[in-house]
Amino acid sequence: MKQVIQELRECDHAFLSKEGVAKFATDFRVTLTPRRHHADPPGTLKGLTFKDGAKSAVGMDAAEMAQLICIQLGVDFDPKFGRGSQLRSCCDALAKHFGVEAE
Repeated sequence: MKQVIQELRECDHAFLSKEGVAKFATDFRVTLTPRRHHADPPGTLKGLTFKDGAKSAVGMDAAEMAQLICIQLGVDFDPKFGRGSQLRSCCDALAKHFGVEAE
């Protein structure tokens, strides 16, 4: 489980494809439902963009996914404002829950 949590932690500020979401859902044995997200207009500060220039994609933000994993597993986590901080908070809580060291 330590490796899975580390992989999730490395998804900082990432948008995961439906395949990526499915992988983590399987790893954590939870149900996650990816949805369609639309790219923000060019120049939007901290907006969502896709590498291939697509206008939309089906998937999930890593921080949002980590929160849903914690909620479904009944794991308490500290709420944070930034996406990166929130992802790390959830990963730390998951590591504690599974009795592994956070990296």
